[in-house]
Amino acid sequence: MPHRRLLLFLSDVEGNLTALRQTLKRVCEAVDLATPEVTWVEPPPEGLADTGWHAAELSLPPAPGRKARKSEQPFLEEQLDAMSQALAQDFRDRALGLFVDREHSYARACLSGPGRPSKAVEGEVLDVLRQAARWLDVETGLLARLFGGDNTARNLLVAAVDFGNEPPRSGPPPAPPEPDEDDRFVEAKLAQARAYMEQYLNARK
Repeated sequence: MPHRRLLLFLSDVEGNLTALRQTLKRVCEAVDLATPEVTWVEPPPEGLADTGWHAAELSLPPAPGRKARKSEQPFLEEQLDAMSQALAQDFRDRALGLFVDREHSYARACLSGPGRPSKAVEGEVLDVLRQAARWLDVETGLLARLFGGDNTARNLLVAAVDFGNEPPRSGPPPAPPEPDEDDRFVEAKLAQARAYMEQYLNARK
């Protein structure tokens, strides 16, 4: 499975790749990019269609080094927000774009809806997958398998990553540790800072 993958999640779209390609072509031509190949993810991820979503994959060209490209040359994944917004407008429904670069542990997701401001998140892969899963109303493990395969998903589980279906702990929560000398010093400084802030605010009244 490639390290870099860009998927578009469309709400209640029934196989209309022609219209999808037309929207992507318009976005890419605006920034002088070639229109990528786009296909539905096959087989459809189990559980995704149950929540009303369909996934399409864009074919990403090999990524040159940042120094190897011209400064004005954009990457296709940099158009993720624009693609999501255009799809939401054209299809009059929600659209979510999700780009993952596992090699550099970076991901970005953008959720758009017709007539609504977009929401975006970027950062570590797992953090972005969790948020995207909440937007899609699916398990994080489903997205982890899409972008890393079963082995990656299992490894993440072994690493005690919360996929949203961790069984609840039985029994009362463990008692917090007793504060040590450093904790007491920090608390004293915080109390002093709060007192200074109150004095400052009172002086401004």
